[in-house]
Amino acid sequence: MSLARFCRKTLAIIQPMQSVAEAAELMRGQHVGALVVVGDDLRPVGMLTDRDIVTRVVAERADPTAVTVMEVMTAEPAVVSVESSLDQTLFTFKKQGVRRLPILDAQGRLAGLVSLDDMLVLLSAELDQTASAVRANQGP
Repeated sequence: MSLARFCRKTLAIIQPMQSVAEAAELMRGQHVGALVVVGDDLRPVGMLTDRDIVTRVVAERADPTAVTVMEVMTAEPAVVSVESSLDQTLFTFKKQGVRRLPILDAQGRLAGLVSLDDMLVLLSAELDQTASAVRANQGP
């Protein structure tokens, strides 16, 4: 099974030169905790999380209207391909120690985003179906 099911049409994205204040407003408006930072060609150049804003801007008492996303984002984010398997994706989560992974299409452009929470929901549903099948097959 590939990651195609996680390729959403609406993604929370931002440009690197926008302010952190704009990023926070966007996060609030879209009810998300992370933004994929993209260049003009929709290729991911970074990730910005609510934690980045708290630890790198608020805790430093910096002015969020004067700080750009590029200054506080995590550059060169870990990514996965739309063709990646669930096993490959889980391995990438573990290896990179992240909770969200941008999904890239064949041209390297942003196609979606998968979170560790998405994977846990998917895997728990699969386990539930497996448990139901085992219970249904109990013999005399």
